[in-house]
Amino acid sequence: MNRVAIAGTGHTAFGRLDGRSALELEAQAARLAVEDAGFAPRDIDGLITDPGVSQGVLQGIEPHYLRLGRALGLDPDFAATEILGGASSVGSIQRAAMAIEARLCSACLCIYGDTALSSAGSYAYGRGEEAAFGFFGAAGLHALAAQRHMALHGTRPEALAEVAIAARAHAGRNPHAQSKTPLDMAGYFASRMLVEPLRRADCCLVSDGAAAVVVCAADRMPDMRHGPVRILGMGQAHSLGTYSNPTHFDTLPAARCGPRALERAGLTAADIDVAMLYDCFTIVVLMQLEAYGFCAPGEAGDFVTGGRIAPGGALAVNPSGGLLAEGYGGGMLHVIEAVRQLRGDAGERQVPNAQVALVTGHGLGMNSHATLLLGR
Repeated sequence: MNRVAIAGTGHTAFGRLDGRSALELEAQAARLAVEDAGFAPRDIDGLITDPGVSQGVLQGIEPHYLRLGRALGLDPDFAATEILGGASSVGSIQRAAMAIEARLCSACLCIYGDTALSSAGSYAYGRGEEAAFGFFGAAGLHALAAQRHMALHGTRPEALAEVAIAARAHAGRNPHAQSKTPLDMAGYFASRMLVEPLRRADCCLVSDGAAAVVVCAADRMPDMRHGPVRILGMGQAHSLGTYSNPTHFDTLPAARCGPRALERAGLTAADIDVAMLYDCFTIVVLMQLEAYGFCAPGEAGDFVTGGRIAPGGALAVNPSGGLLAEGYGGGMLHVIEAVRQLRGDAGERQVPNAQVALVTGHGLGMNSHATLLLGR
């Protein structure tokens, strides 16, 4: 995969951005990413979009990539909209890489955008037959995974707290972060319980904003403004049965695609300098640490103890603050932070001599997972 690289990144502010449409935000992020790559709009011949929940897959019968592409003035050779929930941003980078390898395009713009925070009811929906029994939203489903982890492995709430506390500490060093207020163990346990055992501090932010990445072929690299961040490996795996699968809440599809992606890239977990783990809920971070081999199954609670994933810890997990504290960027902000770290552009939060970054996406009802390995 060394023939494909990330050339440019860009994003808007994240938070409540009243009065700005998702298309307007996406156009701003796209312009910044193309400029950062050192390209002109005419150089972009691929477009892949991740519309977020408030825009949905379709408005009428018009796909999101068509609406956004028209707004950007693009007539690409390749276009698509990626719908894998929280795995969509990483999935769009993967699809761009495959399209470039197949010579369907040479410079592909991948964009996430949404106005979920200022659009009332964006997450107020039932999902599947379980809604008939009063089961709504992602928090309840991930609470089941947390309960299962506690039952199987004796995981304590303090382990969830360690993840939330580390995210806030990282965000405090990120000028782009939406939530910088420090959090300690007492503050975590004072946080309101939502769905036992998940508290408000265990749940990611809801944000308006957009983020974009330009993926390009090797022969375009001489035109790039920055040194290339190369795609070293990638993978996907899916667990589509949910409740009909008796082991669905025991582990993540990451346990299948993570080791495969690392093996394809000739890497192990020990080679990862920056781990951008999709963190919609704190339990998902613990489960991914196990799935990717940073620790054995059931040991993530002990692994994160004592600030091991906080600033200055042994493993840099989400040094931007992640979804829990930087902002909800659909997973594209995770990609952008990985690129910043590998370029050496992360400022106060820079991981020394970062050479390899892992970026993950976790989507829908724990159904889909996507893995991306990036190298300097």
